[in-house]
Amino acid sequence: MASRVLGALAVTATAALASLALATPASAHTPVSSADCVKDKAVLKVKLTQYAGGDKNTVLIKDGDKVLADEKFGQSWEKKFEADGTVKHTFTITVKASDGERYNYSKTHETPACVKPTEPTKPTTPTETKPTEPTSSVPETPSSSVVPPASTTPVAPAGSAPEPPLAATGASPLWLLLSGVGLVGAGAGTLLFLRRRRSA
Repeated sequence: MASRVLGALAVTATAALASLALATPASAHTPVSSADCVKDKAVLKVKLTQYAGGDKNTVLIKDGDKVLADEKFGQSWEKKFEADGTVKHTFTITVKASDGERYNYSKTHETPACVKPTEPTKPTTPTETKPTEPTSSVPETPSSSVVPPASTTPVAPAGSAPEPPLAATGASPLWLLLSGVGLVGAGAGTLLFLRRRRSA
């Protein structure tokens, strides 16, 4: 009798342990996800462990409307995603477990712009320069060189040959003038003398 009781207890304990072992993986679904700025990038991490095997679980990950992953997985699944750090991101995670809706997982992560875009440099406004007052300058002295006046020599009419210049004899024109005056005076004196003799 005692041996039968012990046998029944052993069977019951074995069945309980087996059912517990089978139930543990089903109830230990562990989804972990996070999104942060890492080195000027928006980084999303997703880790799914202790799911039912058989590649019947599904995971869908989006960045806004952009699909980052749409896959089936077994007991575990893990990935990391990097996105542009200059804009804001909204990541959505949807996990559907093959062993019951109660193990489904849905999560949304938002990250701000990790890096502020560099603003274009504003053009510098040119500084207004005041007009400089004219400085008093000493008037320039006229040049000492005098331009010679234009020649006033009359131009000979066309067709007539120019008169040749007088030959230089070396005699002074003053002596010639005095000699002429003397001759005229002598002639006048002789004429007066002859008239007086006729009248006497």
